Amino acid sequence: MCKKNIVRIGQIAIVLTVLVTTSITSVASAQAFESPLKKIAESAKEKLQTVKKIEIYNESQIEAQEENKDSDKKLFGNKKDKKEKKETKEAKETNNKSHLEQVEEAVEFASEKTGVRKDFLMGMLVVESDLGRNTGQCSYREVEEGAERAYQNGQLSQRAYNTFIERREKIKGIAEKIGRDYEEVRVSCNPSRYAGTGGAMGIPQFMPDTWLLFEDKIGELVGKDNPDPWVVKDGVVAMALLLSDTPGVTKHNYYAERNAAKMYLSGTTSWQYDWYANQILYWASNYRRLLG
Repeated sequence: MCKKNIVRIGQIAIVLTVLVTTSITSVASAQAFESPLKKIAESAKEKLQTVKKIEIYNESQIEAQEENKDSDKKLFGNKKDKKEKKETKEAKETNNKSHLEQVEEAVEFASEKTGVRKDFLMGMLVVESDLGRNTGQCSYREVEEGAERAYQNGQLSQRAYNTFIERREKIKGIAEKIGRDYEEVRVSCNPSRYAGTGGAMGIPQFMPDTWLLFEDKIGELVGKDNPDPWVVKDGVVAMALLLSDTPGVTKHNYYAERNAAKMYLSGTTSWQYDWYANQILYWASNYRRLLG
């Protein structure tokens, strides 16, 4: 081989070496260039996935919270709905019964809860409010005006007259709680034959002071936050609770019932009110026969 050819081959080898080296360097550079892009892409992908996971988690959390809210609404709403439905059902059932049937059922219930004898309760109801049919003919304003006239005429003491004024606000409060118009409710009128006090309310003919003393206990027994003296069941339970306070009444003692009747009317057991006790016990013994 000639010297010239050898030199040419050497030049070609050098060129090839340079090309290979350049190629390797280029590939490495390319790899070095691609690597950060790949990492950024992967990082972006991970971030996107993380964001999606957070969004999904937050949506789930919101859905869970909404479900909890709905659950709470259903829980408390259902309790309220059930109570309202129960009261509505009872009201419908009550409306389908005669007044006497309603009274007898209320007396049965009150007797069971308080221990007061059923016939004694019936006798009281006949005399006090004609079994709840006559709960008064006067507005409290009329009662108050009558009391003012009696006070001006000297028939009523200052203390007694002040009691009428105080009771006005109490009756207003009771009427408001049970959703009745104070101006429209009817109470007992002032007695025309003597200087007594009108203003007795509802089935049991309670003065507002007395009603407020027993209100919580009445509500507890009948299952109401605001019992109503003009509702048969509430009124009968109120009457039974007051009568049961006299010792011996829940044991159905004859003399205890006489005393309870007199206490109900006058706050005393004086012989002067024997006539009233006699009426009560007469009706207690005969109401079935007389009322049919």
